[in-house]
Amino acid sequence: MNIPIRLISGLFFCLFIPTGLAAAPPNDNLNAALTIKTLPYTHQQDTVDASNEADEITPRCSTVAENSVWYQYTPTSNQDVIVDTLGSSYDTVLSVWQGENHPLTQLDCNDESSNTPQSQVRIQLEKNTTYYLNVSGYVGDTGILILNAKSVSKLTNDNLTKAIKVVPDTDLFYSHTQSVENASIESAEVLASCAEREISGTVWYKYTPHTQQPTQKVVFNTIGSDYNTVLSVWSGNDNPLTEIACNDDNAMSQSQLAVELEPQKNYYISIATAQGSTTSKSTGLLKFNMTPTPDNDDRVNAITITEPFPYAQIQYTGGATLETNELIPTCSPEAAASVWYLFTPSIPYDDGVTFSTAGSGYDTVLSIWQDQGSSLVELGCNDNSMATEQSNTSQVTIPVIQDVDYYVDISGANGEMGNLIFQVDESLGRDFNIAQQPQDQSISSNQTATLTVELNNLAGEHIVEGGTPGEQWGAFVALPINYQWYQGQSGDISTPVGINSYIFTTPPLTTTTAYWVRIINPTGSVDSEMAKVIVDGIDNLPTTTNGVGIDPQYNDIPTTANFIGQITSLTTGLSGNDMKIQQPEVISVNSAVDVDPNHVGQLAEIVMVGVYTNSVAQNAYMRNGDNWEIWDWNIANLAAAEPAKTLDNKINIAVFNGSLAGMPGHFTGYVGYRLQNGNIYYSGKKPMTLIVE
Repeated sequence: MNIPIRLISGLFFCLFIPTGLAAAPPNDNLNAALTIKTLPYTHQQDTVDASNEADEITPRCSTVAENSVWYQYTPTSNQDVIVDTLGSSYDTVLSVWQGENHPLTQLDCNDESSNTPQSQVRIQLEKNTTYYLNVSGYVGDTGILILNAKSVSKLTNDNLTKAIKVVPDTDLFYSHTQSVENASIESAEVLASCAEREISGTVWYKYTPHTQQPTQKVVFNTIGSDYNTVLSVWSGNDNPLTEIACNDDNAMSQSQLAVELEPQKNYYISIATAQGSTTSKSTGLLKFNMTPTPDNDDRVNAITITEPFPYAQIQYTGGATLETNELIPTCSPEAAASVWYLFTPSIPYDDGVTFSTAGSGYDTVLSIWQDQGSSLVELGCNDNSMATEQSNTSQVTIPVIQDVDYYVDISGANGEMGNLIFQVDESLGRDFNIAQQPQDQSISSNQTATLTVELNNLAGEHIVEGGTPGEQWGAFVALPINYQWYQGQSGDISTPVGINSYIFTTPPLTTTTAYWVRIINPTGSVDSEMAKVIVDGIDNLPTTTNGVGIDPQYNDIPTTANFIGQITSLTTGLSGNDMKIQQPEVISVNSAVDVDPNHVGQLAEIVMVGVYTNSVAQNAYMRNGDNWEIWDWNIANLAAAEPAKTLDNKINIAVFNGSLAGMPGHFTGYVGYRLQNGNIYYSGKKPMTLIVE
């Protein structure tokens, strides 16, 4: 369970208390297979902690399939059945088996279907025979599984007069699965104008919108079909009809289109079989689907991302549009057909939150935006991420602040639309560090300055710009790496000034100006320190401050105190405020404090708090003298790490020296001082963070 602890000057912590070991899915073993009683059938479950049985045979279509769950079905008549995992949040392998005990006999198997990591199998079943369905994860992948099974209808709608009537549900969803073998073309039939190949046959559907609105916008698609389709919509009562919309390939061999229809008017939908494809069957299984346009097509209708994580949402983006004056993601100027999500964190995620479209069935572009007054400011953008198995899906990881609204825009590259699988989770940590911060410089008036930032990967190898990708990135970081430069103090995103280069050249300056850079790749992001460009030797910038003040009743107190944390690996020599290390490494943790001028000369105790999170728990610790002890989150019980002494303008605090071997997990460290009146001033806005692997 998640138990809220306390609100400490805007920092809301959650303590995870384990209630027992995680349970495997109820159908993890063959003898506990879930029974499918009737078709159509849909079942959703979480397959985390699924496993394999000792004698279980690996499906022959994927030698790396693991962590399976089981279903069983006994038809009462001979049936043509289609089973799929479309819409699931992970890469599945679907197989069909017969037998009573392991090892079973495999009848069919599929790894990927319709250009997605999900699976689909069509199989002829005999009555009164028990069949077992196995869903495994590619390379042991697990997640939210959606299993669908339905009978395949025979061909009855070959001619226009036999068109199947589309009767959607109240939410405008409709789906029909059928065989199209032996479909033909009628003598007076007009063929779809957008067909890129010769058409060999068509089947027909009929739809009449029943709405009180002037028009009804819907989406038709053939996603899940196993052959190359051409989809078109027509008006009229008899051949030859009048074509009003047409689509052949939509970044895949299946088709989709959005149409705006008049109420009480008959429309005919034709699905044709395209010949000459080298990647799909010429005839086969048709899945015809109708959906509404996305509810979150506009930012004002963004879907709310909820906590606790992980969060997953699946939708079809067909019919998505761009709003008037909608900003285009910088990483893909041709992106269109966007849908929107809104995330307002209930707690700060200093290590970042990962937003991902892995598993989606089309080429996505993902960008994160923050409302800055009258406009949006882009915080991160990714087109094709090399942190996911699919190069055409996207991933962005950024740190987020409590109670701040973040908008997520998911668009299609070149306007593509399709089955979107959107996932959000806490970051596992980025795979790079800042090796060299941007440096302060002095220039004369009306001159420019050039600022640079340098990176290392986690192995300590320098990331060199230029050359081939292997030479450029040192081989062990996810691509792409994006740079967004800002004017102002570190963390102030109100004035973006330059993008996509580790080098930034300022405009000619007449007054001292501060700059910083946010570096992002699909695994995470980091903000550089602020660099001053001092003009004519005059530093007119206000002192940087990241301190937070609270009184004993948890009320905020303004302060100009500033804290600079430094974690140094004595093994590798790398250092920074945010670090990732291996367990054998020995580290030194220190903090330099610019004391609030109002506090100089007063007596104050040094206080330290560390929050340690691992796979089963999260606990807070305080340093009591030289010893680290469990803290109950009660500010009245917070011990002193160092006894009271008179504060100077600057103080240096030694926090920790040693090894964290045997303690894998995530550490967040806060350092501060407590005055005699009980007020505490600490590094609340920029704590030190450390990941131990």
